[in-house]
Amino acid sequence: MPTRTTLQGAARRIFHRSPGVEAAALGLLDAWCQLALLPFRRARRHGRASENAALVTATDRYNRAAEQYFAKIDDPSFLLGKPFSEPAALPKHLIDAGVLLSALRVAPGDVVMEVGAGSCWLSHMLNRYGCRTIAVDVSSTALAIGRRLFETDTRTNWQLEPAFLSYDGHRLPAADGSCDAVVINDAFHHVPYQRELLMEMHRVLRPHGIVAMSEPGRGHGATAQSVCEASDSGVLENELVLEDVAALARECGFASVQVVLASPLAHAAIDAGDLGAFMGGKGFARYWKAHCAALEQHHYITCAKTALGHTTRRPSRPSARIRADRESILSARAGESFTTQLTIANTGDTTWLGGNTPRSGWTRIGAHLYRDGDTPTLVDFDWWRQALPRDVAPGETITLRAELPALPVAGTYIVHVDLVIEQVAWFADFGGEPATLRITVL
Repeated sequence: MPTRTTLQGAARRIFHRSPGVEAAALGLLDAWCQLALLPFRRARRHGRASENAALVTATDRYNRAAEQYFAKIDDPSFLLGKPFSEPAALPKHLIDAGVLLSALRVAPGDVVMEVGAGSCWLSHMLNRYGCRTIAVDVSSTALAIGRRLFETDTRTNWQLEPAFLSYDGHRLPAADGSCDAVVINDAFHHVPYQRELLMEMHRVLRPHGIVAMSEPGRGHGATAQSVCEASDSGVLENELVLEDVAALARECGFASVQVVLASPLAHAAIDAGDLGAFMGGKGFARYWKAHCAALEQHHYITCAKTALGHTTRRPSRPSARIRADRESILSARAGESFTTQLTIANTGDTTWLGGNTPRSGWTRIGAHLYRDGDTPTLVDFDWWRQALPRDVAPGETITLRAELPALPVAGTYIVHVDLVIEQVAWFADFGGEPATLRITVL
């Protein structure tokens, strides 16, 4: 009688060879999960693309309050030390930054505007990463503190020409289509005229640009801390309604509005020996309840100017199925090259940027070389590269003739064939499995 492990292995092989079978099986599982998780479903209303007229009218007053808030600070050491000056909040700050950077799909060389930059610590992180940053805030005092942060760090990339630009609360200080991304970290809920800002962000973004926000969720505006801070400082502590923000964003021209299913508030830990059981469903209900509650309390929101599509310049889940021509005889004399035909299917959600010209996200097929034996020995991790003939979209399959280099020493070798996003990662780093070839050198 087959064991559970044997059945799981057989299922994985079937899914790998037949993506359609996997999709059908996951569809059935999804339908069952919807029924099983019905007790956790929460009522959400349809969004309204409307705003509070009183808040919109008071835009300039709230902007002045933001400047006064920063101008009253005698010692900016706390702001200059963020996020490290808030020990209790540091894990959340770092999680927020990581989720935002991932959601923006930014790469070194991109132009990133931070709206509501405050003391600019996130802009500085992006500068260190290699992005050209435009820090924007209604408070000129906050931007002056942010510039000090850049100036006091000897590792700041000044060659990237970081900018610190005041914002009048109405028009962003950037040209049409000049930014690859806009990031807002815990600031959109302070904005009284959300429609105007959304339209402005849409204007400054390039065609495939993305806005990513990290914002508090339901109930934030009514908490005692928010009420107290609004009373003391005059700064707006607005109650964001996720559905209304999405409706507004779409009305302002954004093609896609999504919620990233991550949270800095939900953490779960289990015994290491129970990981397999948890992945099979044990304890999942308790975890899911906590996760859903956290998704209500905090939102990561992305607004894409055009329909989202991943490429290897900003990869999501790149995956490939690689097959070699079984009739090819991979054997030759020492010093002679090898050839085989490879069939490569794009089984992920990311378009591979191929061709012969190096560019950001350039993807080629390559291989690692091992000497065969009881324990294979690595000979050359970057043994071989060959360009893809063109870009390859998800669901497409290409066939190419692989020209493998000659090997000077007789013996038996193992070759792991994989795709690589140059200077970024091999597909195996995303969880894929390379194809394996064996070569005999006579």
